[in-house]
Amino acid sequence: MKQTYTALSIATMLTGLLVMAARAQAPAGGMEFEIRNIRQAMVEAPSYGGSSSLGGRSPAVGVRWLRVEVQFDSRPEWADDVTLKYFVLLERGRNQRLFAGEVNHVNVERGTHYSAMFMHPNAVKRFGDGRALAVAVQLFHQNRLVDQRSEPPHRDRWWEQFSPVSGFLLAPHESPWAPIANERYEAIKLR
Repeated sequence: MKQTYTALSIATMLTGLLVMAARAQAPAGGMEFEIRNIRQAMVEAPSYGGSSSLGGRSPAVGVRWLRVEVQFDSRPEWADDVTLKYFVLLERGRNQRLFAGEVNHVNVERGTHYSAMFMHPNAVKRFGDGRALAVAVQLFHQNRLVDQRSEPPHRDRWWEQFSPVSGFLLAPHESPWAPIANERYEAIKLR
């Protein structure tokens, strides 16, 4: 009986240590927020009809933007300052370049949500071959990292090996999706 108790105590202690180690490796904040998935796609901009009212050329048919979309869960009843930082790695020939951008969401209700960033077709053509090599997203709540994910999955924080270039990734309100973005994406706190 005493041997069984000792073995059980050791097993319980080891299990507790494993749980503590797993929590220590997880981002701060527990699981209040969780990134469910990251998807990238080349998509045509929405057409709002007619030719350009700005006197320029008509919208180009078949020109595709890079859209990086994140689906995430929020467990607090309401949350503000939910920031998603995006890292997109493009490659043209042997030249790799990392682009970074972020959005700060407000009025995030408990549930499943979507966030996105877009890259102009000319930037995709200039710096990449039509698809990102890799994408990573970090989710912060009140300036604390609470989750992160890379697509394709990778154990290392590969995006830290590059000097990111900002200004190329656009939030939905800065893109052709602005008039319809509020139907799918969470509200963005403007600076």
